[in-house]
Amino acid sequence: MDGKVLNREKTIHGASGAIDVLNRAKICSSIEEALDGADFACATGMPHSMHLVRPQQSYRAPRDFFSEILKDIEDEIRIAFVFGNEKYGMRPSDIDACSVVLGIPTNPNFGSLNVASAVQLIAYDWRQALGGFSNNQK
Repeated sequence: MDGKVLNREKTIHGASGAIDVLNRAKICSSIEEALDGADFACATGMPHSMHLVRPQQSYRAPRDFFSEILKDIEDEIRIAFVFGNEKYGMRPSDIDACSVVLGIPTNPNFGSLNVASAVQLIAYDWRQALGGFSNNQK
């Protein structure tokens, strides 16, 4: 783990037991480095400033996109999910580095979600696209 961020007590506590995820995490110096090796990079579509008009993007509903890419996949794929900063969202250059921009349907009057909610919704849709979880879990 990176001693500066990933080994902090607050980070470990916030991982809620997902230490295996933290152990595999790395801190990258560029979006290109972070996306290296990914078959698909999925941005979430918030602009870098909430005071700016959203860029003209073609947003894809996560469930539809996941179903589409998985129907023709025979091998394992590596997919990256890119989320912006809680306060500023994603920079246009980071969005441009991604293969697709996912848009979580929200009330148009409240077009933004906090990052934790966005991560949870995208993760849930991805897990469901992969077949979900069995009903026999403890």
